[in-house]
Amino acid sequence: MEGENTLEVWGVGTTRTLRVHWMLHELGIDYETHRIQSRTGETQTAEYLALNPKGKIPTLVDGDLVLSESAAIMQHLRRTRPVLPYDDYQASDAGRAAYDEWLSFILMELDATSLYVVRRHKDLPAIYGEAPNAVASSCEYFSKMLRAVEDRIAGREYLWGSCFSELDIHMTISLLWAAVVGIEVLPLFGDYQARMTERPAYRAAYDHNFQ
Repeated sequence: MEGENTLEVWGVGTTRTLRVHWMLHELGIDYETHRIQSRTGETQTAEYLALNPKGKIPTLVDGDLVLSESAAIMQHLRRTRPVLPYDDYQASDAGRAAYDEWLSFILMELDATSLYVVRRHKDLPAIYGEAPNAVASSCEYFSKMLRAVEDRIAGREYLWGSCFSELDIHMTISLLWAAVVGIEVLPLFGDYQARMTERPAYRAAYDHNFQ
């Protein structure tokens, strides 16, 4: 990757940290990685809590700016490092609204409302408790929400159409999580996921994040 080493990313080992590492590899930016992980105590040190009082990862340090939500980090990186193009529609008011709708849908309906419930009660029941009905209904809801956007993805290379964007990172990681928890998806989503995970930046970021 090219560029000055002015960025720091705190956090590896989760899908949320993978989002940020993937974006940075797509942009071809050099950065320093602090390889702290969740549930190890490393996010609760005085040093890290002074940087991010939420005690979560990832966190980005870009000069004087500190950001600690992966979606905000990815948007900031793309806006300030003009490598991935914005098309004319996305630059319009209507396009920005449509883009924000996609982002909210993935983060809220697919991730927070569905997959994160499964993660808590299926993968971490010792912490959050067992809730088989919540897990089952969340998986069903995820499938229902994907069906609702099937016609908006069919025939497109990327979610935005002609341009790869952070929307593709969010959607791909949601689909990967769905596979991990056993949610079956339509072939068009499987084909889309395969295209995205064949990208060199994804493969490099995955190795960097999970090595």
